[in-house]
Amino acid sequence: MEAYTLDRHDDIVRELAQKVAEYHASHIPFRINHGSTNSTRRRDPSVPQLNIAHLNHILDIDTTANTVLVEPNVPLDALVLKTLKKQLVPLVVMEFPGITVGGGFSGASGESTGWKEGLFDCTVQEIEIILGNGKIMHAIKGGENSDLFNSARCSLGTMGVVTLLKVQLTQAQGAVRLSYQHTSSTEDTINRLAELCNHENTGFDFIEGLQYNENEGVIILGQHVCATAATVKDLPRQRFDRAIDPWFYMHARGTTDSHIEIVPIQSYLFRHNRGAFWSGEVFLKYYGLPNTRFVRWLFDPIMTARAIYKAMLAADSADGAIIQDLLLPVDTSNAFTEYVAEELKIWPLWICPIRKKAADGNVWGWPFYQTRKQTTVGDPSIRGELILNFGVWGPTDPTPSVVRKTNRDLEQKLRELRGMKVPYAANFYTEQEFWDLYDYKEYERLRKKWHAEALPDMYDKVRRKQDWGTEEGEVELGVRETTWKELILQIWPLGGLYQTFHVLFK
Repeated sequence: MEAYTLDRHDDIVRELAQKVAEYHASHIPFRINHGSTNSTRRRDPSVPQLNIAHLNHILDIDTTANTVLVEPNVPLDALVLKTLKKQLVPLVVMEFPGITVGGGFSGASGESTGWKEGLFDCTVQEIEIILGNGKIMHAIKGGENSDLFNSARCSLGTMGVVTLLKVQLTQAQGAVRLSYQHTSSTEDTINRLAELCNHENTGFDFIEGLQYNENEGVIILGQHVCATAATVKDLPRQRFDRAIDPWFYMHARGTTDSHIEIVPIQSYLFRHNRGAFWSGEVFLKYYGLPNTRFVRWLFDPIMTARAIYKAMLAADSADGAIIQDLLLPVDTSNAFTEYVAEELKIWPLWICPIRKKAADGNVWGWPFYQTRKQTTVGDPSIRGELILNFGVWGPTDPTPSVVRKTNRDLEQKLRELRGMKVPYAANFYTEQEFWDLYDYKEYERLRKKWHAEALPDMYDKVRRKQDWGTEEGEVELGVRETTWKELILQIWPLGGLYQTFHVLFK
């Protein structure tokens, strides 16, 4: 097989750029098709698509600069497998192996190293991007075309078609030493996370929290180690990537404060893949199956993150659940967990601290987020420039009016608490509400400067495409009757069997 070279990449990008130029000349709006997704948002099938699924190669790993040159559709598991051969790993590795490099840059993606490294886009140094008029440009963080770079990060591919990225790597020793601190309340978890992340001599590389209910949580702390080092050679070994292994959130709950273990680094990085945190519980409850080791082993192929996302997209079952990642300042986080306990009643919660990277010019999350400066906490010496990412994932009443009200109430609470949504899931904001949160004038100025008008804008990408009932004074989003397919899939167990078929055979 002919090696995939930078020259071959350039040829493919020129072909894509020509297609974009044709769309531009004909005034045809288009969307970008990546071939796979970890988003739960619906897409309009009538809009022409630019297929870039074949941009899925790793071009170069620079062991001197500790960087990797990578195309956007390379999934994280493939990237990590390649970089680990050089004893390197990306600074931020999202928890699901199917998340792509381009998705991490264009979305807002964090993980357990985010408390010191920020979101994934903070680790990207340079991009190649096709503008909406077909011109190929390079943009460098803090350098050439830096405004294009900053506007492209976390803006959902609405500034152009990213075709190549240079990502910062760090040294990896092959394993992670894990320890656990159990907490007795959400407030305790939040306070301990803030203290650990802002201590000058923390000594940890990875920090995250799991909150099982109002009175039970655990903080997981990790350090890069060599598995054969004398200091750790007698510690127990644990894995989370095999069908016989426990789901991580269950394992963490059963540990003690004195428990320390060694986990292979790739198994650690994707520790939440099997069961997709706790989403696999929904599958088991649907079929009335017990959550036992044998059942998890038997159904392991259809209870990974890739499989669960594929199942949700096949039947639009994400509509019957709350699937949101929400970023909040530390000082309002406890109020948010009180809201979850009283109104949503969704447990567990994933709590992942994320560092705001002031060195990046206050660009974090979405670059056009109007209230990003308001998330600075009152006493930086105690809390620092820290925010908390709450993973709120759980089933809800699938009645459209209830789904809509639940999400609308959640969005209102976020506004009150100076929080923001991570954009992989649907939003229920009206257009006016959305642009009250984001700087529309600056966004459109840059879209015009970089010829991105033919691409959908951020609101178009995230807004709810289906009518779920409206309140007085709100804009109708488009009425759509329930289809026969949807009615049939609501009949137990037809919906589950349909999703399972798609996972296994499509």
